[in-house]
Amino acid sequence: SSDTCKRSFWCAKGAFVYSRVGGDTLLPCTGLVSADCSHIFWTFYKGGQVRYTQEVSWGQVRAESDKSSRMSITSNCSLHLRDLRIDDAGSYVCLHQGQTITDVYLSLLTITSVSRITDLQLGGNLILSCILFTYYDAGSCKSYSSAFSLSWVAKDGTSLATDSRYELTGQTRCNITLVTKLQMEDNNRKWRCQVNTTETSRAAFQDFTSTFLFQNPPIVQSLTPSAAMHCPVHLPISRIVLCVALPVMVIIVGLFTWRNDRKRAKKTAASVKFRETC
Repeated sequence: SSDTCKRSFWCAKGAFVYSRVGGDTLLPCTGLVSADCSHIFWTFYKGGQVRYTQEVSWGQVRAESDKSSRMSITSNCSLHLRDLRIDDAGSYVCLHQGQTITDVYLSLLTITSVSRITDLQLGGNLILSCILFTYYDAGSCKSYSSAFSLSWVAKDGTSLATDSRYELTGQTRCNITLVTKLQMEDNNRKWRCQVNTTETSRAAFQDFTSTFLFQNPPIVQSLTPSAAMHCPVHLPISRIVLCVALPVMVIIVGLFTWRNDRKRAKKTAASVKFRETC
């Protein structure tokens, strides 16, 4: 009860937190009466992989934690996580001297696409899978997990399921795939998947932007012989001068070389004749 919480240092509560991969989140230590964090511990449990680690000891982030560079303790002893990764999904516990203060269950939302990059153009097929990595295991959707639902929504928050242009396939509680044929207005469009919960009116969401590889379809032009005859190619003056001057220079060099070779041959012949006379 609330009276019990006031009389004691701790009051065990559970919190379900939803966020997105790449984002930030705050894991609350909600039942803490005192703001003194020097006796606070945070532990992390990953179901499925059966991983248990201590992230915070005596109010300090442990240097051994693989999250140490992305994690910090706030003034009210809550845990702030940045640049969220899939492996961060799991069960966190805030403790005071070994007693549980708050259980926090973190689930993370992500979007993956199996479409090829060449499909990102007008008329191409866009396939997007929205997956919720739950606190127990990726996509496990255990029956005892918090009540939530995934949906693809438009900018105004309306569900895309009501539009016949969009097809939802392989729909499960933790995985919903959107299939659609891209139209011109889909260039640089944001596609949003969101998770709605019964605990809070604030929905967590993840966006994917479809940017066309080819902005405009290629234009094929053909040149007929008659058109080519009426469209002469105009060369710049510098090229014309070069084309004329180059052959002239070759001829001049050739003549100069020929004259030198002829003079050299005459001198050689005269020298030989002189030696024969002697």
